[in-house]
Amino acid sequence: PGGFSFRKFNAMLLSTSLCFPWLIFCTSAFDNFLPFPNVTTPSLNKNGAYPESLQSNFKLAFSNRYGEYADAQLNQTLHSFTVSLWLWGTEKYASLSIFTYGNSTRYSVALLRKNYYYHVGINGRYHNCSSYSLFSSSPSHLLVTWNSGWGKFSVYKDGYLVCGAYLQRGGVIERGGEFRIGGSYGFRGEIAYLNVYNTFTNTTEDVRSYRRRSFSDPSAIIPWNAFLLNTHGTVRILPEYDIFKNTFTRLKCHPTGMELILLRVGFNFLDPRELVLLNDACRPTLVNSTHVIFFANLSDCGTEVIEYRYSSVLYHNEVRLRGSPSRVVRQADAINRTRVEGKLRSISFDCWYDMTTVKQPIYAPHITSFHKGGRGGSTKGFKITLYHDSNFSHAFTEQEYPINVEMEKEVFVEVALLRRERSPDIWISRCRATPSADYFDPVCYDLIEYGCPNAADDHIQYYNTSRLGVRRFSFQTFRFNDYPSAVVFLHCQIQFCDPADAYSRCRRGLNIC
Repeated sequence: PGGFSFRKFNAMLLSTSLCFPWLIFCTSAFDNFLPFPNVTTPSLNKNGAYPESLQSNFKLAFSNRYGEYADAQLNQTLHSFTVSLWLWGTEKYASLSIFTYGNSTRYSVALLRKNYYYHVGINGRYHNCSSYSLFSSSPSHLLVTWNSGWGKFSVYKDGYLVCGAYLQRGGVIERGGEFRIGGSYGFRGEIAYLNVYNTFTNTTEDVRSYRRRSFSDPSAIIPWNAFLLNTHGTVRILPEYDIFKNTFTRLKCHPTGMELILLRVGFNFLDPRELVLLNDACRPTLVNSTHVIFFANLSDCGTEVIEYRYSSVLYHNEVRLRGSPSRVVRQADAINRTRVEGKLRSISFDCWYDMTTVKQPIYAPHITSFHKGGRGGSTKGFKITLYHDSNFSHAFTEQEYPINVEMEKEVFVEVALLRRERSPDIWISRCRATPSADYFDPVCYDLIEYGCPNAADDHIQYYNTSRLGVRRFSFQTFRFNDYPSAVVFLHCQIQFCDPADAYSRCRRGLNIC
């Protein structure tokens, strides 16, 4: 009764930047959004009812106990059928009943697993399918379809044919029986959005269209909510959000901000004019008949850093109704009779930004006859800047890179985050020099390792600065013996710290070296 939150999903985006790899991990969490018993639900639609897409956003969880099943009645005779469902978390080798239809003496339709094989049955005739084709620990879409005229049946998993044969040509599925999920052989796992149709499906496009329908389909002869109303035993009805989230939302983590895309068909009870981000001034950037799109700049719209993890930082924002609280109340007790206020708590979204390694051609050893030129790129996360002086007041310009220097001269290096107004503190974790742009070049020299200067080099010096998100050091120039005229590249990695943590790596600094 206290509410629930959506779990996170992960995606990965790797930029095409040649000189500055920028790896982004995207996560999204939706909090207290879908309705379930005893929780205040979203607004009613024009007809005074909750929108169909949200009425049945639940799954059935089975624990393989005796008497666990859900059922519904079939009220018409079928010459063809399609059963569409989502299935996951099943035991790989156990015997189980996914669904059956019939009476106490015979199954007219069945999808069972016995020993190592799945069995598809039509009017007492069965065909074996490989057990490995259908097993999945994560949500997978299954579709079973049959046609009387050909006697053909097919089983699809996630849009691809995995089993098929011919059974009971010219037969019919008589009405009046009980369509059951779980039952005779027991079942352990989770099932969602099982809908039964009186049509045969034989094209890839049609198969995949059922995957997109999901939920309780009003065009089905037995819709999903019919099973939700008829559960037996200790079957648990739980909110389902993974499939809903993946169907109706998209999250893109861009270098400068986070883009959240909502498909309006899944959120048709919301008025886009009433939606804002954590900063009320930030509204949707695009609204049309099909989509609502938000863009949360990393340095604006209320976007905040909520977690640090070594060289990564988690940025967070939320879509909420204008004027509603920005925080979700979470309750951990087994029961709670406190009413959850508000129609829509929030849709929160987060992006992990992993600023891995920045590399830059910093200097070319001075050669009497010539020097090797080149220019580095620029990073979207943090940057390396060289200075002429130990006061760090006169920086080299981009046009001067790589600089031409004599040996045994001081090079003054600043590593700084680009967005310091909302940044955590940083510490330089590692800096390595190489004669190429390849960090893993076997010819290399480590200036800083694990946050400490190379103990064998007395010419590396740290400089104190009060600026958050900035670190400075210097070293003496050198050349590589095997490549004496090569431009020297500097690769640096940073570690994030919570500025409020008195025991962080940033606070301890060189004291632990």
